[in-house]
Amino acid sequence: MKPNYFKLFIVLNGIFLFNTSFLFAQRSKIIENPKYGTDSAARMECASNLSIMNQYVKIKTYEYAYDSWRYCFFNCPQASKNIYIHGAKILKYRIENETTKEMKEAFVDTLMMLYDQRIEYFKQPGYVYGIKGIDLIRYRNTEIEEAYGYLEKSVNLREEKVDESVAVTFITATYKLYQENKLGADVMIGNYVLIMDLLNEKIQSGDEDPKLPQAIESIEKIFAESGAADCESLIEIFTAKFGADSENVDLLKKTTSLLAETGCEGSDLYAKTAEALYRLEPSAESAAKLGPTFVARKEYTKASNYYKKAIEQETDTDKKAYYYYNLGKIAFQQNDYPSTRQHCLSAINLKSNYGEAYILIGTAYIASSSSCGSDFEKQTVYWAAVDKFTKAKTVDPSVKGIADGQIKAYSKSFPNNEVTFFNGYTDGDTYKVGCWINESTIVRTTK
Repeated sequence: MKPNYFKLFIVLNGIFLFNTSFLFAQRSKIIENPKYGTDSAARMECASNLSIMNQYVKIKTYEYAYDSWRYCFFNCPQASKNIYIHGAKILKYRIENETTKEMKEAFVDTLMMLYDQRIEYFKQPGYVYGIKGIDLIRYRNTEIEEAYGYLEKSVNLREEKVDESVAVTFITATYKLYQENKLGADVMIGNYVLIMDLLNEKIQSGDEDPKLPQAIESIEKIFAESGAADCESLIEIFTAKFGADSENVDLLKKTTSLLAETGCEGSDLYAKTAEALYRLEPSAESAAKLGPTFVARKEYTKASNYYKKAIEQETDTDKKAYYYYNLGKIAFQQNDYPSTRQHCLSAINLKSNYGEAYILIGTAYIASSSSCGSDFEKQTVYWAAVDKFTKAKTVDPSVKGIADGQIKAYSKSFPNNEVTFFNGYTDGDTYKVGCWINESTIVRTTK
């Protein structure tokens, strides 16, 4: 595209007029300021170039700003932070528009030099190392290790003020080096925990930047893809940490969270850290999380006790019903069928449409049928069980598929006409199922 020379003339004329008036108004301050140069002539020259650079950058004509920027960068580097803020834009423009590899590389070197000089004269190393690391990866992605070093410095210096872009790029660089076996799984995991903590601190401080949840989502995805967080690695890393600091609530939360995310709830470490966390911060939620842990370990008494503690502390009726239902499942695994029903009925009292609880009661009836009297009496248990499956799908359509399957399967086990008649009953009669079940039902036979 050919440049619009008329428009450029207007712009240049405007810059000239602005520059002249600005320098005239600021002349005395500039001449007295050693940051602009060694003598009055050098100081005025610096101020002139600085003004021209600012005006060109303002209208995004970076190609025309380069010479003025270059003069300021080498002759009066302390004159203004804009030499570095605008200079980065100018150099990135040159990098992205150069046609030869040699010139692109030269401008990348200059950009890296610009960041170092900015730290030297205007400090803010935490912030500057971050953007330096990002730009080094962007323009020279073969130097991941060096970029990682800058990003790590930025994260450590900025802490909870870490920029979202730096956080994501830091984890990306960590993952890349982990893939290349230049960093271990412990570093991958440690950096993930560190960054997630810092970003969560930003959220807790009231930061509502929409980029925050996006950054967290990206970081979680990268970490999941890394595969670093397998049970063996996590247990090896966090067992030592737990042993050294077993009452650190933040550490316990990190450990249990990571172990849960990677399916390691059955490990000894998860049990120890989760119990330690409950002791330090008892709550319905933390107690309930311990239930499945001890079920997986077949420590049913412990599992039941934690669900009972969850019930005592819980105020949400649906959650409380769920905890009762889990107590029923534990009782079922121990072949304690009366307790299974008792807990499920407690759940149903809190949540009347709890289809799964009705199904579990029916399943408990079937599991106990073999111990319920004569052959006929054993078969009558299936009537009571099918009643529960029917009730389940009536109150909760979401379990209809399961309930229908159970009804179809166990209706085949009803007593036939002859056996039923021999025992004094016919279809439609009321019958009270004995054994521990002790419920009235309707007689149904197979033909």
